Amino acid sequence: MNNELNQNNNKNKTIIHPSINGILGIISFSTRIPVNRYITIEEMAGSVITWPFIGLAIGCVGAIVTFLLKDALHLTPLLIATLIYCFLIWFTGFNHLDGVLDMGDGLMAHGDAQRRLEIMRDSMVGTGGIATFFIVASITIAALSSINSQHIIYVVLLMEMYSKLAMITTFLLGDDDSKGIGREIKIGMDYKVLLIDSVIVAIIGYVFLGIPGIIATIAAVCTGFAMSIMAQRNFGCVTGDIMGATNEIARGVSLIFIIISFNLII
Repeated sequence: MNNELNQNNNKNKTIIHPSINGILGIISFSTRIPVNRYITIEEMAGSVITWPFIGLAIGCVGAIVTFLLKDALHLTPLLIATLIYCFLIWFTGFNHLDGVLDMGDGLMAHGDAQRRLEIMRDSMVGTGGIATFFIVASITIAALSSINSQHIIYVVLLMEMYSKLAMITTFLLGDDDSKGIGREIKIGMDYKVLLIDSVIVAIIGYVFLGIPGIIATIAAVCTGFAMSIMAQRNFGCVTGDIMGATNEIARGVSLIFIIISFNLII
């Protein structure tokens, strides 16, 4: 009996142990960058705390591309926003985009949570998924093109960090999915990790954007919690697809709150 209790406690215990292997695993999972080495799920789970800052590194690449499009090629804001969005979803391997499509199909389905979950796991893409992607992409591109040219490079630098913060926030609420690696990775996340990451992300955001950077941090965390609650109600659990969809949706939400914050301040 005691052995069983100890095993359960160990299973539920949060693992916070960042490692080179774990960070490389998250980089490989989050981008198209190949990592040719053996990496365990436990190593990735222990490095979950670094995920927002890997998002920041992705943002650095996006910021460089933005600089070239804006200051070297002098493209229009709408075209820059479109190209940057396309570049980022390509550079991240379309992994999170798949979550948007699957979630959209599941939400459109009739029936109970189990039925919606089955449809979300189906490899086919339906109208609900395509429509959801169109909505998310349109809002993101429109919001990004509305950012003042003075701040656009900083915003691109930071928005992937906000997305990743929202994504790992979904680990904290809702039941575990019985399939996928999400339930294995989430043992690297708890409220202490969320607090640490949120404070650091807010400080980084403030350094580059001022108060809007802090507001975007709060918006990202709230988006993560809202997505978890929605997933629990509609699917009965939080899946890897929900995490991916949260990443894409939080990007647009953060941009909207950055715009609102700048408008109110100015």
